[in-house]
Amino acid sequence: MSGPGLDLPKDDPRYRALRLVRAPAFLLLCVGTLNLVFCVLALVSAGLIASGAVTLSPEMTASLKEYSLASFLLPAVAAIICGILSVWGALSALNLRGWGLAMVGAITASFCLSPTVCVGIPATCWLMFILSRPDVRKGFMS
Repeated sequence: MSGPGLDLPKDDPRYRALRLVRAPAFLLLCVGTLNLVFCVLALVSAGLIASGAVTLSPEMTASLKEYSLASFLLPAVAAIICGILSVWGALSALNLRGWGLAMVGAITASFCLSPTVCVGIPATCWLMFILSRPDVRKGFMS
């Protein structure tokens, strides 16, 4: 079987579980990666604005003064942690190791504080549905 994750022969008992998990786990991997890229770009642009390298209109500058540094950094750090857990869970699912970590990765994809949440929620539902199947869970344990 070609694609990301394990390369199992068709006679391997885990082959069916991997075939079911591969597509939603790859989607979760994409969502987590895009979330991390989006967060890094947002932090870089915020740093450029804070350093004065990018000038904003007076109205935008006045509206940004209402926010504290913590009100920006805490959600950004939470989104980065969610992105890392999503990628880590997707890689665990693709390698059929760590069923619980794959489940946590799926759940954190729906917590992302970026536009990727529009794809993260369906990916979460799909992967959690697949991971809840007894034959898939058995594939993680062998």
